[in-house]
Amino acid sequence: VKMQEFDNAPLRAGKGSAYEGGIRVPCIVRWPAQVKEGQVIETPVHVTDWMPTLLAAAKVDATSVASSGDPASAKAEATLDGMNLLPLFQGGTIPQRPLFLYMPFYELRWCVTPCAVIREGDWKLIESFGDWFDDEPRYHTGHKLELFNLRTDLGETRNLADSEKDRAKALQAKLHAWMKSIAAPIPGENLHFDAKRMLEETKVKQAWNR
Repeated sequence: VKMQEFDNAPLRAGKGSAYEGGIRVPCIVRWPAQVKEGQVIETPVHVTDWMPTLLAAAKVDATSVASSGDPASAKAEATLDGMNLLPLFQGGTIPQRPLFLYMPFYELRWCVTPCAVIREGDWKLIESFGDWFDDEPRYHTGHKLELFNLRTDLGETRNLADSEKDRAKALQAKLHAWMKSIAAPIPGENLHFDAKRMLEETKVKQAWNR
């Protein structure tokens, strides 16, 4: 079966990627009674925003939702990762906040390696922890930081991590602080690495990983 390819311009890359072609998707909302038809909203949102948004739409107090799903058993205030988007959909604004993505996996068919992303305003930082693919695609080992200004370079063609070192360092610190807050590990060296098999696909689970 031949896979149909589509032009993703001006976005870079596609499905599974940490570039905009992999993570920027339209959010379409239809609610005639509450959301004005034909709006185009430029504010970026995150999938975690749906939980507080749908609770607000249902007029359910998030603090009454316990982890067990039983409102009667709630004893402490619930913590939600996202933000209620109803004010945004109804013509208002929401507070500015950084958005995070954690992608600690390998998908060799799509040239994906472990990385994490922070976007704050127009700026976006991608941290590849130990290896990465270029656009050819060629495989490279080593840590990599990429910094882009999405307002002036939506296609992520100019890596500004070297020319904007202070900004890159500050965003990296925020990214690591967020990862620490959710106990997300930063991938380290694979002590079982075998260069002869590094691009081999297998369904066999290794004995040391059982």
